[in-house]
Amino acid sequence: MLLWVILAGLTAIVLIFLLRPLAGGDESTPARDSYNATVYRDQLEEIEGDLARGLIGEAEAEAARLEVARRLLAADADAKGKGGPATTGTWPRVALIAVALALPLAVLGLYLSFGSPRLPDQPLAARLKDPASEKSVGALVARVEARLRAHPEEGEGWDVIAPVYMNVRRYGDAADAYENAIRLLGPSAKRLSGYGQARVLEQGGLVTEEARGALERALGLDATLVEPRILLTIAKEQDGDYAAAIEDWRGLLNRDGADERWRSMVRTRIANAQTLRSGETPAVEVPTPAPGPSAADIAAAQSMSQADRQSMVEGMVQRLATRLEQNGDDLAGWLRLVRAYTVLDQKDEAKKALARAKSQFAGDAKAIEQLDALAEQLGLTS
Repeated sequence: MLLWVILAGLTAIVLIFLLRPLAGGDESTPARDSYNATVYRDQLEEIEGDLARGLIGEAEAEAARLEVARRLLAADADAKGKGGPATTGTWPRVALIAVALALPLAVLGLYLSFGSPRLPDQPLAARLKDPASEKSVGALVARVEARLRAHPEEGEGWDVIAPVYMNVRRYGDAADAYENAIRLLGPSAKRLSGYGQARVLEQGGLVTEEARGALERALGLDATLVEPRILLTIAKEQDGDYAAAIEDWRGLLNRDGADERWRSMVRTRIANAQTLRSGETPAVEVPTPAPGPSAADIAAAQSMSQADRQSMVEGMVQRLATRLEQNGDDLAGWLRLVRAYTVLDQKDEAKKALARAKSQFAGDAKAIEQLDALAEQLGLTS
């Protein structure tokens, strides 16, 4: 409140200085003509001084006297005709003061009536803890969704909301949004890549034929994209074609400007693919149950012995199996569990998990199709 009073006072002071010229000059200020007359008299004295010092001749001095005298007489006449010094009336000054005071008071009154002067300040700590950005993203998504429900043929809306869905891990919605954007706006490398990634993430890392086709089309439009190339190489690993996968991983490492964020992942993938190619259990490859291992778990795994690492992996797989026994509606979790048992060379357990998953999703043709595709890919159909 005090701040607004101070601001109102400063506004009044500024207005006084700004509006002062509109009220006229000071009564003690001489009129322009009177000032000119004084100047001309000073010029006559300077002429006499120049003549006495010999700077000008008598004829030049006389001519200068006549010219200055003529101007002096004209200035005196104008000054007498205008009544001497200029004066200013009282009412303009009253109006000036009234405006300078009334305007800030009026603004302050409006703020007190319609504003929130008693609203307390929010501490910085509270503002930092308040997830305002998440609220704004949620509000934005809700507005775009409402707009798309009313106008489902606006491709730009689907194109905008698809990556937002990806960021908030709504992978199924992201895939549908990318699909609509492709249908309405046409395929592009970015949209096809996003669609393929969304489908892979929706399936818990399984690169389906649908996702594979989109990723291959994306690379056909823009061969510089890295994400589709990584997922397609993972698809070759999932197909058991480790030789081709190793070749592709090495090609990624040899690319100009390879990003250090995924170079270490690629090296690990190469080592694991080489191990799997030889028929052994990979040393570092760890299935990703939900929730996955933390950064500390991964760091610890790097320094473990083979036996300890194997024990840690088996423990995480067991936790995933226990969770699915309690809540079996997670199809992506079942797909990860089957794949994890296969990586651990526990095919009997993988088949049992596959049978339990099929029983859980009996009647869901799409889920059964994905489970059968995974079983065929991993060689569990026999």
